[in-house]
Amino acid sequence: MKPDRAVSAIASFAVVFLGVILYGAASALAAPVGGSRPARITNPGVVWPLWSASRGYNAGDLVTYDGTTYKCVQAHSSADGGDPPSASALWRLIT
Repeated sequence: MKPDRAVSAIASFAVVFLGVILYGAASALAAPVGGSRPARITNPGVVWPLWSASRGYNAGDLVTYDGTTYKCVQAHSSADGGDPPSASALWRLIT
């Protein structure tokens, strides 16, 4: 293999490798993670963690309740009867 072709092949490999690494990193950041850092709401079909009582929520957390996605608008500790449809001051309907 000529030196020019070898350099070109190595550069092409490096660009593809970097693209794969960046795509993987972006995918990992976009995935929902246990409510600690919710993903952007650009992933249709994603099911966020289920809402549960006796759990702390931070503003911005996303949850699924009865097949619907809600966004926490105020930090709080959840309680029985404080589910997203019943506590509209704490949750905003997303989907």
